[in-house]
Amino acid sequence: MRKQIPMLIIFCLALFLASCTSQSDGEPTADIVATQVAQIFTQSALETAQAPTETLIPSPTETQELATNTPTATMTVTQTSTPTQDLSDPAIQLGSPAWTQDFSGNSSSWDYESEQASFSTSGGYLNLTARNNPNWYSWYFSSPRLKDAYVEALITLSNCSGKDRVGLAVRGSSDFQQFYFLSITCDGQWGFFRMAPDVEIIALQGYQDAEPLNEEAARPHRLGIWMDGSDFLIYLDGQEVGSVSDATLNNEGYTGFLIAFANTSGFTVKVDQLQYWTLP
Repeated sequence: MRKQIPMLIIFCLALFLASCTSQSDGEPTADIVATQVAQIFTQSALETAQAPTETLIPSPTETQELATNTPTATMTVTQTSTPTQDLSDPAIQLGSPAWTQDFSGNSSSWDYESEQASFSTSGGYLNLTARNNPNWYSWYFSSPRLKDAYVEALITLSNCSGKDRVGLAVRGSSDFQQFYFLSITCDGQWGFFRMAPDVEIIALQGYQDAEPLNEEAARPHRLGIWMDGSDFLIYLDGQEVGSVSDATLNNEGYTGFLIAFANTSGFTVKVDQLQYWTLP
C-alpha cells in the first residue's frame, strides 16, 4: 500500500488579540505538502433541520420441507440471503479506490503536537486530540491533491459530547487558509462549511441531525464528500444526506482533517482509513 510522506509546515494565524507564531521549514518534496494550523474561533452558528429518514430492508428467509421415508418426520432448512448491496453507496458504485492510506505503523509524518492539539499515528490509526482551548480549530493537510473525486474517511468518535467535532477537509489552498470541510458532532449532527481567510467559517450547510450518527455515535462512521466542479454531495455511512453548490474553491487542493472541542478537553478521534476514488 502506498504511503504519502508529507513535509510539515506550521502556521499559527493572528485573530484580534490572540496571536502566536511558530514555523518549521524544511526541504519540500516534489508532490506533497502538509501543514497544521491552529486558530481560536469563538463564534458558532448552529442550525437544526429535519433529520433524513432511513429505510431498512429486512433479510428474507426461505423455508423448505423435505420428504423422508418416515411420514411423520420433516426437516426445515432456513436460508438467509445476503443483503442487497446499496448501489447508491459511492464506495460500491465506484469499485476499488484509486488510493488508500490506512495509517499502519506506530509513527508517520502525520505526527505533530502542540499545546492545542496532537496528531499521532499509533495502533493502526491516526489519532487526533483537541485540548486546552475550547473552539480552537486545529487542522492538518497532506496529499492527495484533488479537485473532482469521491473522498472518504473512516472515523471513530470517543469520550466526547455536545458540539465536540471533527471534520474531513478537501481542496485545501496552497496557503492552507481556505478549504471545504464536512464536520460531524458528538451529538449526532453534520454540516458542510468553507474556511475563508482569517478563520472565517462560512456555513454552506449548517449543522443538522443525521440518523446514521444518532443511531450510535461511538461506532466507526464513514464521512464522504463527492466533489464534481462546484457541486458537492455529502455522504454518511454510504447514505447521501445532503448536497451543496459553491464555486469559490474550484481548483485542486490538499486533503486533511480538523478537530475542535466544545465540551470535552482531550476529545480524541481515531481515523482508521482515508481513501479516494476517481469519478467516472
